[in-house]
Amino acid sequence: MESRETGLCGRLKLKKYVRSYAMILALASIWIIFQAVTQGTFLSIRNISNLFRQMSVVGVLAIGMTVCLIAGNFDLSVGSVTGFLGAVAAWSISGLSQSPMAAVLLAVVIGCLIGCWNGFWIAYAGVPAFIATLGSSLIFKGGLYIVTQGTTIPVRDPFFLTLGQKYLPPALGYLLAGGTLIAFVFFDVRHQSSLSRVLGEQVSYFKRFGRYAGYLLVGAAFVVVMNSYEGIPIAVFVLLGLSGALTFVLAKTRFGRKVYAVGGNPRAARMSGINNAAVCMTTFIIMGGLAGMAGVLQTARLAAATPGAAMGMELDAVASSVIGGVSLAGGSGKVINSVIGALVMASLTNGMSLLNVNSDVQYIVKGLILIVAVWFDVRMRRAQNG
Repeated sequence: MESRETGLCGRLKLKKYVRSYAMILALASIWIIFQAVTQGTFLSIRNISNLFRQMSVVGVLAIGMTVCLIAGNFDLSVGSVTGFLGAVAAWSISGLSQSPMAAVLLAVVIGCLIGCWNGFWIAYAGVPAFIATLGSSLIFKGGLYIVTQGTTIPVRDPFFLTLGQKYLPPALGYLLAGGTLIAFVFFDVRHQSSLSRVLGEQVSYFKRFGRYAGYLLVGAAFVVVMNSYEGIPIAVFVLLGLSGALTFVLAKTRFGRKVYAVGGNPRAARMSGINNAAVCMTTFIIMGGLAGMAGVLQTARLAAATPGAAMGMELDAVASSVIGGVSLAGGSGKVINSVIGALVMASLTNGMSLLNVNSDVQYIVKGLILIVAVWFDVRMRRAQNG
């Protein structure tokens, strides 16, 4: 009996590791294949830097989508909202002569208000998330055409364009990487001490040192590669900063625990005193604010707002989250994994663009990837429940 339970625990741990590291294996495979077929162009220093800069917009949307999915919802309006808010930011600078900081703040605040709109219909009016956010997608797609009048709105403000086109100084990149590692080690040591004190669990120093060394190598390699070109793109720095903040919120705060509880078992969460509607509303407010930031990064990167901006980006955000292991059933997932999922999607787009693959074929490939990712999620959940 004991050996059977031990075997079951071993299989569950194996499945957990497979789910956690499948996306890393997929990313490595994609990079190796594109490196071969592009004859070394894909993994050139310049292209890697451009790849990370391109994935920053989808990455910001993906971490917001992760919060919604963990809580058991999703948002199909983020593509249209991102394009709309990017156009609002461009219009406020070019048309109203506002400062770039005011334009960024305006986009984020309006994004939060749009999140309130979606959250109200879903959390309090009882409209299914699919219908509410699909309707919002159509509304703000129309709003995008109203703001742009069907034409491109150019942006020439140097400070605003810095967000999407410029890079951090190399020395600052090393400093931020070192500070991030020190902060991670500090919080991890506190977490392990809490587990040891409360539950009696103790992770060996060898494993902890190996984990720290692994993070150090990955972080150092990332900074070295970025600095080999022009430095860490500011858009990527924004993405990493927002990812770190949301990771802390979900892992270390009461609100984060409520999000997981509501997504995992809404009825049990309600019976334990959690206000499910308030949690749902807050997740959509977060999603809306991040859509505003994504719109700013998109407009700053292109130096213009266009009527077709961010078209279909909501599907990239969902696919990035699912590839990153976020369950569509709610209750599980990590922000950092969704960032890796966004990198997978951006790698596919970048590699196919280098090969001059038509956009229609790219949509087909992304659709197949999304179906396979959802199928994998369903299979893993059935295996864990069975």
